This record gives sequence, C-alpha cells and structure tokens, in this order.
Amino acid sequence: MVAMYRSLVACFLFAACALPPTPPTGPAAAVAASARAFLEGLPTASRAKAVRDLADAERTTWAFVPGRYAGVEFGELDATATARAHALLRELLSAQGFTKTMAIVQLEDVLRSIEGRGGRDASHRDPERYTLLVFGAPEPMGEFAVRLQGHHVSLHFTFAEGLLVGATPHFLGTNPHELPDGPRAGERVLAAEEDLGRELLQALDATQRQRAVIAAKAPPDVFLGPGKEASALGARQGLPVAAMTAAQRALAWRLVETFAHRLRGEFAAQELARIEPGFADVVFAWAGSAERRQGHYWRLHGASWAIEYDNTQNDANHVHTVWRDFERDFGGDVLRRHVAEQHAGK
Repeated sequence: MVAMYRSLVACFLFAACALPPTPPTGPAAAVAASARAFLEGLPTASRAKAVRDLADAERTTWAFVPGRYAGVEFGELDATATARAHALLRELLSAQGFTKTMAIVQLEDVLRSIEGRGGRDASHRDPERYTLLVFGAPEPMGEFAVRLQGHHVSLHFTFAEGLLVGATPHFLGTNPHELPDGPRAGERVLAAEEDLGRELLQALDATQRQRAVIAAKAPPDVFLGPGKEASALGARQGLPVAAMTAAQRALAWRLVETFAHRLRGEFAAQELARIEPGFADVVFAWAGSAERRQGHYWRLHGASWAIEYDNTQNDANHVHTVWRDFERDFGGDVLRRHVAEQHAGK
C-alpha cells in the first residue's frame, strides 16, 4: 500500500512538472500582452520607433502642445495596427477614459477646419500625429511603461512586478472646450470636470467660499505642467475637505473619481484606495469667475498629489486638466526602489 501511494505521488508530481507554467493573470498582465501584440504586429521600422529602453530619458519627458513626438504615430499605422493600438489603450483606460481621449484626438479635425479658414495652413492640427511609445519589455511581471502623447493628451502608465506603480503625469485638455457649431454643437468632452467643480463651489456657504476662493482672476494655465515640480503650487491654500459638510465632501470625492475613473477599473480602484485615507486633509481652491464661459480655475491639493483644471484661454473655451502624483510620477520612487531591490548585484 505504501509503495502504491508513493507511486501515485510520484506520478502526480511528474504530471504537475510536465504541465506548462500557468501564465500570470490580472490587469498588468493584460496590458503587457496587449503591448506585445501591438509591437509584434508592427513592421520593423515602425517597431523601432515604438519601443525604447526603460532608462531612456524620453520616458520622463512629456508635453501637450501640437508637435511631433517620439514614438510611432497613428498616421503610420494600418487598420490592423490601429485596432491593436486601440486595444492597448482600452486595457489601460476605462470605456469613458478611452472615449474622452479619442474625442480629444478628433478635436484636431475641428481645429483644422476652424484655423484653416481663408486658406491658412493648419496642417499641424492632425489627429494622426499622436504617438504610442513603450519603454522596456512588456512582460507580465517585468518593468515597463506605456505613453500616449500628442496635442492635449499625455498619458503615462508604469508597471513593475505585475502592478501599476504610476499613472501620472496624466493630462487631458480640450480646444474648443464647447463645440460652437455643427452636428456636435454644445458638446463638451470635459464637461464633468467643469460642472462638478462649479457645483462644489456653489455648494459652499459664504464663509467657506471666502476660504476656497484664492484669487479673483484665474491663472492663465495649470501650474503643474511639463517640467514643473510640486513646489510650483506653493503651500496648500483654500478650503480643507475636513471643513466641508458630508454633502460637500461627496462632491469633492466625485471630482477625484472623475479623474481616476478615466483609468481601467482596477487601476482606478487602486488609486482611489491610496487617496482616500488622507482625503480629509486635501484642500479645494477656486480662482476666477463662478460663471460659465468666463475664466475659471480649480484644484484639489493633497500632501502627495494634486489635480488641476484651468479654463481661461480662447475666451474661456480651452481647458487644461492635469493630475500629478509627486511620489509616483513615471513610477517614481516605487519603480526606482523595485529596480534597485530586484537587480542589486546583477
């Protein structure tokens, strides 16, 4: 009987060892698989543009003005590659995040029509100039990053050991913010970002509003743009969430959710779970007019992160929004610590 038992155990162990290892699962693994499929389907020349080393300086470079950026441009992709690029973005973003992002890309056609009137050259307004760039080898448990960049879009996702370790800098903007005419007249891609901020301001009583409004005139742009450190915001000023009523706090939290829910559900939940414990210490600030179509600005400023919204340019019809994590931009200390621990002595 003992011999038979040992024989069965040996057979079981042999069979188990003979089975192929179970591939890692989860959202990071799905992103890695989609990134590999995108890269592997590209022609050699395009693939060379679409991938760089994780240590490349380009990984921590970002912008949101019209231009030509490192990576493979949408205009270089055939139908199959475009579908794979979109599939990768859908692994990173929620349905609403993907829809917002692509609607912003499509605003380039609107701008080209507006700015090209009278025969002017508006060729730089081009939805095919947005670029995808992968840093490192996208393996389920490896270290890699994905960037989408172009006019009014700069999205960064950094992964290590099967986890998202950085989802910022995260920038989306719109111009025009509200479409003036045509079949989409009145459409505002970033409507919630505007409306919820104003709703929170209007929910404050006179004393609270006096604390929240930090300037009669809105700044000309967000403070935390490319190359800017947390110090660009200065000391936190405005109305602390702790000084709000429960209903007001719920509105402030919805503002945070509006940004987080641009991300894939699991990634959004992760970021919200990190923010929630210290949310009472976050400060809400407003500057400029409380009226629509007049220059206005708001921000939520925490100890290690901030979200900004600015609508002042083009007669207050041009929005910039940015989300920065002072500790985890581009993976930050988390990625550096992970690489140091995993590769020490190698």
